[in-house]
Amino acid sequence: MFRYALRPTISPVSRNAIVFALSSALLYWVAVSHALAAPQAAARDPQALTLIASSLKALTGGVAVNDVIVQTTATYVAGSDEETGTATLTASGNQQSLLQLNLSGGTREEIRNGPAGAWIGPDGTAHAMVTDNCLNDADWFYPVLTLEALQTDPTLGVQYIGPTVWNGVATVQLQFFHVIPGQTAPVTTEIQNRSVVNLYLDPTSMLPLALDFNTHPDDNVNLNIPVEIRFGDYRAASGVLIPFRIQKLLQGTLLLDFVAAQAAVNSALPPSTFTIPALPTGGAE
Repeated sequence: MFRYALRPTISPVSRNAIVFALSSALLYWVAVSHALAAPQAAARDPQALTLIASSLKALTGGVAVNDVIVQTTATYVAGSDEETGTATLTASGNQQSLLQLNLSGGTREEIRNGPAGAWIGPDGTAHAMVTDNCLNDADWFYPVLTLEALQTDPTLGVQYIGPTVWNGVATVQLQFFHVIPGQTAPVTTEIQNRSVVNLYLDPTSMLPLALDFNTHPDDNVNLNIPVEIRFGDYRAASGVLIPFRIQKLLQGTLLLDFVAAQAAVNSALPPSTFTIPALPTGGAE
């Protein structure tokens, strides 16, 4: 069967009207798209930045920290499963980290490298972290690297929330989040909401007491699971203060308990330290 295309005849006047209408519609959508895709500036509260500077001064005395390695004993609790052993917590800047657990039930690892990450269970299989779980800073166990990034990274927004009672203790609360340039306004808002981290400072010493944020299961990024990181027992190491007690709570229940034995900063870690392993699923999802 042959198919014929019919070509209607259009008068010059009608053709001009159509071209004008199409041109107007195109210009309208270009303008709208440009407005939606315009980079969204990260809000950076001056009062919050002042508190961040004070906290960094208390922690480092002005020493710039590029990376950290913390050697600890470790307890891992998941329901009735409780395992003990050792752990090494390594981070470079606020976007790269490596958590290595050597426990009585086997080894576990978590690796973060920019927008990608992976976790490895006792069976040795590497699994991609969902992208939403890579929006928060990788250095959750050492807040100095996050505080430094908040001073210098224009894509990190920060707000002063104010005096807050956390865990029965008076604190000062700050909130920070990521803003990725070049996204539409709705996407920018979504990324900001999914990357929110709350930071709680001791109002007297200005030392960080805790962080909290949401994580998500691999198969459901819309399910928010609250995570809380607690810091304590600050000690001097390599000329800066490092929390020698770090606890990670999941939904209010203790998941990981670290007690540091030694720590070091500025070890000039090579980038290969944070290489994401080959992933059967093809990378971060």
